[in-house]
Amino acid sequence: MNESVQLQAIKNLYTKTNPIIMNRTYILSFFLIIASSLSAQDMLNESPLISPPPAGRVEVTYIANSGFMFTAGNTRVLIDALYLDGDIWETPSKKLQKAMTTGSAPFKNINYFLVSHYHDDHFNATLMSRYLVNNPKTTLITNMQTDSVMKRILKQDPELKRPDQMKIIDLPMFGSETFEADQFKVKFLAQRHMGKDDYKVQSLGFLIEMGGKKMIHIGDAGWEDENFVGYKLQDENIDVAFIHYWFLLDCEGRRIIENYIKPKKIVITHIPYDELRRNYKRIKEYYPDVEVFLNHMDKKIY
Repeated sequence: MNESVQLQAIKNLYTKTNPIIMNRTYILSFFLIIASSLSAQDMLNESPLISPPPAGRVEVTYIANSGFMFTAGNTRVLIDALYLDGDIWETPSKKLQKAMTTGSAPFKNINYFLVSHYHDDHFNATLMSRYLVNNPKTTLITNMQTDSVMKRILKQDPELKRPDQMKIIDLPMFGSETFEADQFKVKFLAQRHMGKDDYKVQSLGFLIEMGGKKMIHIGDAGWEDENFVGYKLQDENIDVAFIHYWFLLDCEGRRIIENYIKPKKIVITHIPYDELRRNYKRIKEYYPDVEVFLNHMDKKIY
């Protein structure tokens, strides 16, 4: 019996007996049904059902700055998404930090957590150690420099179980290594971080294959030819490239995109939003189809 039929039955019964009781009971019953509906809706809001994107597609969810979640079938990957303070860059909200760290919806059942490098606007070792404890089925994959920061936390966090949950990529600068499991494949690119101040910082790039798509996330790589020429990315037929916004504003960055990456679609990352407002029109002149995620947890399907 649906809600309207139930209410009519209550009304008919009490109309025949006591109009005053009928009115009070009718109102009480009405609000009890509404309250139960609201309660159910609240529970859905707290724990939304997670459905994978269609076959042959990848759902991309923006977290903050260079942080994203990729979902295809039963494979779920986080990249550069968990950190405390991005300074002038976007930072995940406290609510998102907690949801990730505890493995709550929508961050349940993450298979792999990729970290390009150890900088504070991409990674926080304390949060990551708690994440690994709370999400024992997730594998953290990062480079040696980031692992050296994690080791300091390991001494203070005896619950953290290594090496079971960590795969450390040990590469020379401009080297590469491929990892493949189930429906997920990633080629790690050891690239030099952008800027003279970070000349010795290695930033991993990720050439990812999942959901029938090929995507590249270049972390904070600079636009030196050495960062790209040896990987022959122009032959990879890349569907989506996640590239920090300096590349699109500088002629050298655009040269790298056009000669060495050649993606079908570009998503801008690492954006200080005051500068984005000033430069967005200029970027669109060079790349009319460029895409920007403006809000945390925005989603797109590719």
